[in-house]
Amino acid sequence: MNGFCDGENQPDGRVLVSFSQHQAEGFRSERILFDRVEGMVRFKGNYSATAFREEYRDGEHALPGQELIILDFDDRYSIGEAMLDFAEYVGLIATTRNHLREKHGVVAERFRVILPTDKPIMLEREAFKVMMAEVMRRFVHADPACKNIDRMYYGFPEAEVYYLEGGRLFDWEWFYRAAMVRLHEREWLRRGRERRAESEASLQKSYRTFFLNRFVPGNRNNALFQLACWMRDDGIVELEQLLWELNNGSGCPLDEHEVRRILRRVE
Repeated sequence: MNGFCDGENQPDGRVLVSFSQHQAEGFRSERILFDRVEGMVRFKGNYSATAFREEYRDGEHALPGQELIILDFDDRYSIGEAMLDFAEYVGLIATTRNHLREKHGVVAERFRVILPTDKPIMLEREAFKVMMAEVMRRFVHADPACKNIDRMYYGFPEAEVYYLEGGRLFDWEWFYRAAMVRLHEREWLRRGRERRAESEASLQKSYRTFFLNRFVPGNRNNALFQLACWMRDDGIVELEQLLWELNNGSGCPLDEHEVRRILRRVE
């Protein structure tokens, strides 16, 4: 499968699609000239940008190798805006069956943007969804359901079709790399939060051990001051709250005046 480009990265004008009169069974795949995509959107049946094992449409049977990015737009976004936002790409815009009809109390332009990719999308189901989620971060009005690898679309025989006149094929790998960077950053932040939480839990255990061993009659004032200095040097934001908690739960607390004097000294 060579995608919209052949083995030498030269356009061959073909893209992978699958068709069926049913919603799950009988999805026969073939590679068609992109010029025939206009006919595909007017197909009296259903179509997908994915090929399926045993011609059965679901996530388990979905195969990598998509050559089209398909996005639906259903509300508060116009064809004119889409023509500008996607102007750099090769592709087309086709109205869908609810275009300018009332849906959920709203009459709006409803249409589909179809873009050939510069190479086949060789991603498994979950990775495909991650990539498409990143695409939708860029094109924020797109229907989020379009990120599923087994997404099916209804043909609309009366569709109006507008061609995009850009010269660029869609670079899905750029969006996938951006998604991976975002996920790695999110994981790094999560692990950082976990490390900080573990560190704070360990410190609080150490503070409590110090307090239990040192906060005894005759040494209470000095112990609380030393503990407060330790927490200050560790950068503990909740220093005052933790100090009051330890003092008040000690069974022989210092009075409020003494604790406030210690806090002023620490500051």
